[in-house]
Amino acid sequence: MSTIDSNTQATHSVKLDEQSVARYLRENPTFISQHPDLLAHIELAHECGQATSLIERQTLMMRQKITHNAARMSDILSTARRNDVQFEKTKRLVIELAAAADLNGLTEALKQSFTQEFSASAVHLALFSPVKNTDDHINLSSVHSADENEHYNQIQALSSKKWAYCQAFESVTMAALFPGYKKLKSSAIVPLYLADKAIGVLIIASDSKDHYNDQLDTLFLNHVASVTSACLGRIRL
Repeated sequence: MSTIDSNTQATHSVKLDEQSVARYLRENPTFISQHPDLLAHIELAHECGQATSLIERQTLMMRQKITHNAARMSDILSTARRNDVQFEKTKRLVIELAAAADLNGLTEALKQSFTQEFSASAVHLALFSPVKNTDDHINLSSVHSADENEHYNQIQALSSKKWAYCQAFESVTMAALFPGYKKLKSSAIVPLYLADKAIGVLIIASDSKDHYNDQLDTLFLNHVASVTSACLGRIRL
């Protein structure tokens, strides 16, 4: 005999409210399965206004959950595939950086990787120390003196943070580093540090204003910064 049956007499003096019934069903999830005849008398309002049985409603909810979980799984798999692709691109870049014998080779490796594989429009490596006359790559410059570069203070300020970040391309500040580029709209700023000392900044720019934005995950860029800084220390020191 169920609890409700045993309390039949009590229900004559105590009226059950909705909360009590709901609490009882939660505490006794097998109650309806023990009384299958109740299913024929239970109706739920359907979104279209028609009545539907409890079983039909449960089936609908289960289908909705399956669809939702399938969509989530699809998103997870898509993210995993994107991460795999980015990992392979990053691995190729690290190998090229490690193989670079001089600043020209290192700068070219950065340029080729970001413009060819990561869809950037332009790349520039600005170092805060003098470079040799032979270090003449078009995407490489030395910004170590206000006398030699009128934008010295602004470019030095780009490395005030010790992690990569994105911002709109500030043409007044950085246009001098990108001669010939007139449509750059967004940029990723990658400060380069060795032993807590700023040694330069890598600027990656795009013609698209949304390519580099504050929603971009900069974990990859910070990894590139660490590898590039280590390679610069090997080449310069």
